[in-house]
Amino acid sequence: MKNVKVLFIIALAAFTAALTLTTSGCKSTTAEITIEPILEDLFPLVVGRKLTFSGFLRTPQDVNVEATGAFYEARMTIAATNAPTPFGTAHVISDSQLVSPGVWSTQSFYVQRSPATGSGDFGFLTNIGNLYRTFGIQRTDTLRWVLLVKQSSGVGSKWTAFDSSWTGQIQAGVTGTIRLEVEGEIQRQDYTSPTGQAFSQTYYVVAKRKIYLNGVLATEASTAELWLVPNVGIVKFIFHGDGTTGGFHREYKDRNF
Repeated sequence: MKNVKVLFIIALAAFTAALTLTTSGCKSTTAEITIEPILEDLFPLVVGRKLTFSGFLRTPQDVNVEATGAFYEARMTIAATNAPTPFGTAHVISDSQLVSPGVWSTQSFYVQRSPATGSGDFGFLTNIGNLYRTFGIQRTDTLRWVLLVKQSSGVGSKWTAFDSSWTGQIQAGVTGTIRLEVEGEIQRQDYTSPTGQAFSQTYYVVAKRKIYLNGVLATEASTAELWLVPNVGIVKFIFHGDGTTGGFHREYKDRNF
């Protein structure tokens, strides 16, 4: 078990960004931060709308599987809005991806947002079961809501998308506190698809996970990155591998609206 935990931490640490602390003597100055409000609809959830992507599958070690680029395709279709689900009332996105030639994998993304269209924050239902298994956390609520896009905070803002703590095994025979924090950030960033489709009013959102063991930061890595275009939705989507489960890298290809 100890080796499993060490390997898990090493795998995540490969994606950890360096943190730099700076000091400037005794005087303290606070820079004024300008937050640009976001009033557009960044992801219109209109039943029947479909976005199609090219791209790649990603390994659990978070590397694009280049060979899959020859056939990979993904389709995100708005299946239902304000629908009763096992996780409460939510909007449902039917997500299909071609994982090998002729073989499709289909699942549902659940989104919380009110209303389904217009300006508003939205969260995705996310599986954190890998964390539970790694640290021996005895819980069954592996699906948790993460506030992935908080557009009400504005461009240049950061927010806490998820923050929770549990008791688990931080190493063999040692029980401690495991804390998972997900931080979101949104910026402006233009995007051009591989087919040459240019989007100049794109918003870039990145979610980073931080794992603390007994209050000490152990790992930090990106978990998801999204490029959003007003009145269109997601035009680029990177879901990072977490050391155990693979992800995907999607680039805009087409839409049916």
